[in-house]
Amino acid sequence: MSVGTEKQRFTIRASASRLEKGLLALPQKFRDKFPSEKGQIHVVFDDEEKAKALTFHPYDPIVKESRIFGLGRWFSRRGVREGDLISITFEDVDRRVYRIALDRFVREREEQKTRKKLHAARTDTDATQELNTLSRLTRKRRRELAEEESLRIAQESVRQPRPRIVPRAAERHEGVPPGTRVLLRELHDGRCQLCSFTFEKRNGEPYFEIHHLDPEVGHHPSNLLVVCPNCHAQLEHAIITDFKWADHWLVGLTINAKCVAVRQPLANDSIRTGLLSLGVVVAAIQVGRVLLRLG
Repeated sequence: MSVGTEKQRFTIRASASRLEKGLLALPQKFRDKFPSEKGQIHVVFDDEEKAKALTFHPYDPIVKESRIFGLGRWFSRRGVREGDLISITFEDVDRRVYRIALDRFVREREEQKTRKKLHAARTDTDATQELNTLSRLTRKRRRELAEEESLRIAQESVRQPRPRIVPRAAERHEGVPPGTRVLLRELHDGRCQLCSFTFEKRNGEPYFEIHHLDPEVGHHPSNLLVVCPNCHAQLEHAIITDFKWADHWLVGLTINAKCVAVRQPLANDSIRTGLLSLGVVVAAIQVGRVLLRLG
C-alpha cells in the first residue's frame, strides 16, 4: 500500500476473489475517508471526467474492511488481472467523490501520449525531453527505448517515394578567395590536416572544407585549416582547448580532451626560413668582424 503526496490516495492489489465478485475491499486505515453508512458514492474511473454512482458498504469490524460494489464491468473492460495495482484517490471526500484507476492502464495511456509527443516533436530539445519522460514511465534505458521506437516506426510505416530535392552543388568555402583555396588544396592534396581524410568528387577533385580558427580574423593562411566535414563539425561544436602553435601556425589542439596533431607543413617551412635568415645574419656578422680585423 502506498499513499500519494498531492491528493491523498492509496493502492491495493487486485485479488482473484474480489475480481470474481466485482468489488474492491478497502483497508481499515482509510475508513474515516469513506461514508460511515451504507449508500452510494461517486466514482470516476482512470483518467475520465464523468462520475458514476456505485454502492458502498462501510467498514465491517467482522471482515475488517469497507467495500465498493459494481466494478465487474470496469474489471472486464480494462482487463484487470490478479495482482494488478489499483489506485483509489480522494477527489472530494465531502461530496463522496473518488477516483479508481488501474495503474497499468493509466501508465500505458501516459506512455502512448508521450510517444505521440516524441514523434511529433519539432526540435531535438523537445524530442529529448519526451524520450526522458518515456524512459521514466517505462523504467527503460534511453538506448533500449530508441531501439524499440525505431523498430515500431519501421513496422508501422509504409515505404513510399518522397519528393527528391536536388540541392545546388556547393561546398563550404567560407568566403575564402579562390586563389587561396586552390593553393591550400595543392599544399595539402585536399586532405584534412587533422585526420588526412578526403574523397574524390565526381569531377575528379578532392573534397575538403575550410575552417577559420578565429571567425573574426580574415583569410590569412595561418588562420585557415583544410578539413574534412567530420573534423569541421568537431571544430565548430566540440570543446576545443590546448592550442599548440609553432611560429603562429597551429600544430596541435585538444578536441573533447583528446589530443590531435595538426599537419602543418607551413610551420616547418616558416621555421626553416627563419633559421636560414638567422644563419645569413650570423654569417654577415662574422664576415664583418673578419673585415674589421683585416682593416
